[in-house]
Amino acid sequence: MNSWNLLNGTLTERIRFDKIPRVPIYRNEGLKERKNIILIAVAAVMIIVLAIGFRLLKRTSYNDENTLGNTSSNLLNGGLFCEIDDKIYFANPYDQNTLYSMSSDLQNPKQIFSDNVSYLNGAGKYLYYTRRNDKKEIDKDALLALSSTGLYRINTNGTNLKQLYDDPTQVACLLGNNVYYQHYDQKKGLELYSASIDGKKDTKILEQPCAPYAVKGQTIYYSGASSDHAIHSVATDGSNDTVLSDGNYTALTLQGDYLYFMDMNANYALKRMPLDGGSVETLISDRLATYNVSEDGQTVYCQIDNGTANGLYALDVESKTLRKLKEGNFNYLHLTKKYLLYEKYDQSVLYAMDLSLESSKELHFNK
Repeated sequence: MNSWNLLNGTLTERIRFDKIPRVPIYRNEGLKERKNIILIAVAAVMIIVLAIGFRLLKRTSYNDENTLGNTSSNLLNGGLFCEIDDKIYFANPYDQNTLYSMSSDLQNPKQIFSDNVSYLNGAGKYLYYTRRNDKKEIDKDALLALSSTGLYRINTNGTNLKQLYDDPTQVACLLGNNVYYQHYDQKKGLELYSASIDGKKDTKILEQPCAPYAVKGQTIYYSGASSDHAIHSVATDGSNDTVLSDGNYTALTLQGDYLYFMDMNANYALKRMPLDGGSVETLISDRLATYNVSEDGQTVYCQIDNGTANGLYALDVESKTLRKLKEGNFNYLHLTKKYLLYEKYDQSVLYAMDLSLESSKELHFNK
């Protein structure tokens, strides 16, 4: 349709604005597209970060080569208590010896895992132990478990359980990045093996059931249990097995520069000898059931079992003075920095003795 232009007298075509095609506006769509790209990029970065974090969490943390997981004497007594920094990890006798933790002053006990544990070792963020769920009452945890025995590693907070060996094991001792342990074979019985803490290696050391309570540097000290009962030393790779002292010895431990052991030919008297050789020295001539040597080597705590004056005793090593701490029959003597923890012979009562006061009290933990 045309119209007359009154200003210049010309005929012009009327423009129909409703007929003009609409031009799309891309500004908002462009912003949305950029936002989507940013969101996708952020999500990808988060996934990568989480994946890296997960791998770091799963990555094994390694130890200094001289790191020990528990004291030699604690392992002799079953390794039921293990102290790391300001925490004590232990097998709770009131809850089927399942794994608990508490503060170093015996407060705030709590279960961190439901396994029945023994031969506890700890270093860094890990605990290592022998699983003995075959000793537990049958429960849902036992029924769901793939194996009731074996050697395991777990984080100190009770997470990330890892199996290092699945058949029955006994004594286990952590040194550096290997756990030396008694490995069970159905045909050969117990043998001495070494398992790396990352679970990648499992190596036979000796075809003997020797207990690795005493490990230092690159050497394992043990009392023979098959062909003889002499004191031996052997390299951690199984070489240079050497007799250090002939005799009929058992319960060998190491503290400082001395080996401690009981002499079965002398009614289980407690004796010791220097690591570098030398004469055997008698410390306690009475019959012992068990013992534990303090970290400084100045005191030996022991259960005398002579039938006439049974009880818990402390020996001052320098003066050879023996004093009775508590009358009765006790077992499983474990030392922490502040306490001697021990149990009644039937595991019905757990005691804690303050080392500075030498006073004992009963400990009771709720499940």
